[in-house]
Amino acid sequence: MTIETSDELEHRAHEQAVALESDARRLNDVLLDLSVLNRDDLRSVFATIAESGAKALGVERVSLWQYDRERSAIICPAAWLRGTIVDEPLVITRQGHPAYWTALHSARTLAISDATTDDALAEIRDSYIRTNDIGAMLDSGVRLERMTFGIVCMEHIGGPRQWTAIEEQFVASLADRMGLAMLVDAHRRLEAQLLLAQKMEALGVMAGGIAHDFNNVLGVVLSASGNARVVSALGGDATEDFDAIDSAVQRATALTRKLLYISRQESIGFEVLDLNDVIRQFSDIAKRLVPASVRLQLLPSSQPLLINAERTFIDQALLNLCQNAVQAMPDGGSLTIATRLLQVDAERRTHGVSVPPGTYAHLRVLDTGSGIASESIARVFDPFYTTKGKSGTGLGLSVVYGGMRQHGGYVSVESVSGRGTVFHLFFRMAGRPDDA
Repeated sequence: MTIETSDELEHRAHEQAVALESDARRLNDVLLDLSVLNRDDLRSVFATIAESGAKALGVERVSLWQYDRERSAIICPAAWLRGTIVDEPLVITRQGHPAYWTALHSARTLAISDATTDDALAEIRDSYIRTNDIGAMLDSGVRLERMTFGIVCMEHIGGPRQWTAIEEQFVASLADRMGLAMLVDAHRRLEAQLLLAQKMEALGVMAGGIAHDFNNVLGVVLSASGNARVVSALGGDATEDFDAIDSAVQRATALTRKLLYISRQESIGFEVLDLNDVIRQFSDIAKRLVPASVRLQLLPSSQPLLINAERTFIDQALLNLCQNAVQAMPDGGSLTIATRLLQVDAERRTHGVSVPPGTYAHLRVLDTGSGIASESIARVFDPFYTTKGKSGTGLGLSVVYGGMRQHGGYVSVESVSGRGTVFHLFFRMAGRPDDA
């Protein structure tokens, strides 16, 4: 038997310490790269996290598990296997797999070096471990605010493997990244529901005006068709009547398109738009929202205002702001939608918001209504905050605020009680417009 000298032992300990430090630094770099994840859906986020974690630990398989609503089972919606996401609708229940369930919930991470012999896996050894040729597992709970929402499982294919403390910490941090992604995904789904609720509210407001328009269209069609029958029976030319019918049908088609556009649920994505064109096209909708007692003015800029934006959001923002303005003017008044080019040379506070240097398309919605009390100004963009009592949802302005943040823009409000309100929306320009 060879006996190491103290110098040799010290040298070996130093090498091990250096190797551990290098491994920790490498894994930390992976986590730093994942800290700036920006994906549109949870599945793609999982694919990125799984691939990064698998490459860092040298494993071939990663599975994601999520709790059911009763928290009595975990379900595997997807697994990453050698670069491919596979659908695996597997279920592990608290009642059917008590040993694994208890082990899984006994600590933040569950490190199993030999999956073929560990007692905690006895209940899933035949159905899961051997089926997937798993030799070792490292599981960690996906936690948010001290509550576990799911499990990230790193699965080593082949023989046993001893997991290090650094690797356990790494997988726990990966699970934290997944937890944040799940929170963002839930927030996005909630935003979509709020947006739909706002659209349905706007459709309800518009219903009376649309019904009146359709009634007028049908009146033209009935009158012209009846007249055409009489003229045709007398051998006359009914072209004028048929033209009137055609025109009325086209108006009805246009109204239908507007309704479908406003009520659609899916996002159409960002595109380059001229903000002036958007408000001009929105005018038809605005005229049906605004009662006769309110004077509507559109003041588009003389210069093109090209922005990279989602058209549905701008229409929704205008709907919300116009509805608020109308409700603030029960006895009538003036509503103005205006745009202009704004050049900010140095970061400054303008219209109540700090705007960085750049070129902006500035959209203003002004009303001469009752205004907003000073104590409420600071909270107008808070979700569920409303000054309308039971008639208000408190969602309209929070949707506008959240949408402007997603657009990389800014929103602010100025108001004096009894003297009206101005909402300012600042969109970053897609490119400098040509001189008008």
